[in-house]
Amino acid sequence: MKQKVKFNTYSRIVTIGVLVLFVVGAFSLLDNPHDLLLFGVIMGITTIFGLYYCPVSLEADDSAITIHRLLSRRKRLMYSEIQSVDTCYPSAGGLRLCGSGGFFGYWGYFSDIMIGSYFGYYGSRNQCILVRLKNGRQYVIGCENAVRMVDYVQGKMDK
Repeated sequence: MKQKVKFNTYSRIVTIGVLVLFVVGAFSLLDNPHDLLLFGVIMGITTIFGLYYCPVSLEADDSAITIHRLLSRRKRLMYSEIQSVDTCYPSAGGLRLCGSGGFFGYWGYFSDIMIGSYFGYYGSRNQCILVRLKNGRQYVIGCENAVRMVDYVQGKMDK
């Protein structure tokens, strides 16, 4: 079963807004090559990180949940390593420790009063799945139909 990551309006606006500001900033620095170079490096690194971690889709098969990211290789969470899986709703007041709160989705380390610390890969807080691993790590991942994905994964884990 494969589901796409659905990005909310806020995430789309932040991504487009930041990219537009990068272009405007670059044009405004055309007469200052030193600052333009520095700005270009910062702009490039930020964009590459966003594209590297950007979640695209979520896939569950007979042995694992696979998170497909835009530029990086897939992240696999094997069922044998998973303690539990359920739907969740990360709070908007959660603390982003390192990562993105909208630029190419939500990705990185977060801390939430209800969930605790987790690594997130999602596009909208409305469609999220909390995966708790046996080693204590937690992942919040998103897809279009989180409830259906959770039912599918729980069915596969029960076997």
